[in-house]
Amino acid sequence: MYRGELLTWRIIMRPHVNVTARRTSFLALAALVAACSDPATAPRDSSRTPDAPAMATISETTETSTYLVRLGSPSGMSTTSASIAAMGARVVRQIDALGLLYVQDLSDANAATLAADPNVSISRDRLMRWLPEPALVQPQLLAGVEGPAVAGTDQSSAQFFNQYQWSLKVTKANQAWVPSNGGAGETVCVLDTGVDPGHLDLLGTVDPARNVTAIFTPRFASDLTPDDYNFHGTFVSAQIRSRGIGMASMAPNATLCSIKVLSQDGNGTFGDIIFGIYQATQFNADVINLSLGGYVQETNPANGPLLSTLQAVIDLARQAGTMVVAASGNDGFNMGAVREALGIINIPAQMRGVISVGATGPYRQKNFDLLTSYSNFGPLDALDLVAPGGNGGLPEGVREDYIISACSRFALGGACASGRTYLFANGTSFAAPLVAGAAAVVESTIGSVPAPALEACILSNTDAVGTPRARYGRGRLNVLKASQCAAF
Repeated sequence: MYRGELLTWRIIMRPHVNVTARRTSFLALAALVAACSDPATAPRDSSRTPDAPAMATISETTETSTYLVRLGSPSGMSTTSASIAAMGARVVRQIDALGLLYVQDLSDANAATLAADPNVSISRDRLMRWLPEPALVQPQLLAGVEGPAVAGTDQSSAQFFNQYQWSLKVTKANQAWVPSNGGAGETVCVLDTGVDPGHLDLLGTVDPARNVTAIFTPRFASDLTPDDYNFHGTFVSAQIRSRGIGMASMAPNATLCSIKVLSQDGNGTFGDIIFGIYQATQFNADVINLSLGGYVQETNPANGPLLSTLQAVIDLARQAGTMVVAASGNDGFNMGAVREALGIINIPAQMRGVISVGATGPYRQKNFDLLTSYSNFGPLDALDLVAPGGNGGLPEGVREDYIISACSRFALGGACASGRTYLFANGTSFAAPLVAGAAAVVESTIGSVPAPALEACILSNTDAVGTPRARYGRGRLNVLKASQCAAF
């Protein structure tokens, strides 16, 4: 079982309110995902009032009507496409660089015919849950946020920085603001539930041309828009880049890209995530952030085609110079032991070439580098490093132990509709964007480098905060040291 983030929600408008936390959970075992999006989807008007689309119910691991057909060589795509059309099926999307066809209206018999070709691998896409189902706590207005955006990289004047953003201080992000380029010229693509580009702290930070939905088969009205009706994608994005009004961020000068691959219920398909990673490379992303995850049994041959295709698109991204970052997961599992005993991995965190991030957090504002009880850990193929993910909700804990970030106007039934509200939450989902933002800061400062070199700068300049290594990877993120990495 994949346990979700510990979430505590508060709408921000008045200081000194009591904080409550609630643990939510969800199942996400052995699944496969598919879907697609229209890269030409126009961004929504960021000034409009959000509406609430109807919810739907689905199984957590549901086969879709789409097949992913991957060829041994892209040169055969036109021939295979013609064969598929002769079968009465349709190619609805394709990735030439992977030799990948997304096919609908394909009968089981015709799928078996295609599978008989030794140069073809085929699998039915599956829908699965990649995020916890959020549990709403009674909203509490925390503090009205006004004021101009910060000019330059120093965001220490942000309203909540001094009180709540210990995560930036622990990782030395605030000390890196001035001497670094703050991520200038770098693009970080967040693949998640979308984003709210009209939030006060996100206005002008998201590239409208690279704010799209990659969901090919919509289940909700909100799937047709890049707007975030869940909360998660906006929360993640603002940690990477904000305007420094209500909250400070890791990379104040970076550009955000948002590709919606998950619906408002936290479900999505393998195909959509695969296409989203590919689309990020087409958008010239320098970093991809994947604060999502699910468990898959890699030893099950039925999962092989989807896992190999996901790995292939990650490899493609890294070859294009894009660093890929993912959350390690929130079940407190030793993923090395789980893999050895059950053949189960957490994806995408345990895919080759992905930087997996675990979560640290304080208890009552002491011992800031404690590995949280929820953070997955393990050997270096399961955990590369740790970063602050928040530790709220512990007995007698305090709200300052959480992570604070922006709340989408479209989330929580309109509870954040003002566009100037913030939430508290914790999870490895919120540790990963700190590393993604740090990567933008590092590359903008030392110059463009291949993905492995950028990863080495970050992983070789962490702070040693605990043992054994299986619980902390290579250590806790230190963006100041990483930004001083010698150019390769």
